[in-house]
Amino acid sequence: MERVLFVHNIFVLVVVFSLSAALLLKSAEGSDEPPLFKKNHLKYYVQLESGKPGNARSAEPINTTFSNNFGQSAIFAFNVTKSKSPTSKVLGFVRGYTVETSYAANTLSLLEVEFLEYDDGRYSGTLQYQGVVTMEGSQLAIAGGTGSFRGLQGYVVVSLESKVEPFTTYRHDVTLLE
Repeated sequence: MERVLFVHNIFVLVVVFSLSAALLLKSAEGSDEPPLFKKNHLKYYVQLESGKPGNARSAEPINTTFSNNFGQSAIFAFNVTKSKSPTSKVLGFVRGYTVETSYAANTLSLLEVEFLEYDDGRYSGTLQYQGVVTMEGSQLAIAGGTGSFRGLQGYVVVSLESKVEPFTTYRHDVTLLE
């Protein structure tokens, strides 16, 4: 009987130890994930600095005689800051490309695909945007996200904030849908 009680106690200890170890390992594995972004709004500023690398034409227009700049494309990489000042805290960067889709003269219609890599010390991850940029304004759809932004849907409104050489600053107002 003592032997059965001893084996039973050992079995209970092994089960308790295994469950405790599994719970500890599970919490340690999840500790690398940033917290999910639970707010409905995110605002940041994109800094375009004239004369610096970060905006380059990658393809020439197809035929300017008939189509304005149709087909011209550019790639870009710009810093993202907390406020409109170019010297404010850097939160990450945006990278992407544009393709001119307008046929009419004196108009602008760009297909834009960009991703934001963001890290404010609490939230970190990427958001991917796509949409059309025009002279009248720009509203891009959120096409996906990672890290703190995984599974989010919404849109970003891009507005010119200021133009003080050598910087042109754009405000990005991100609205997240539930």
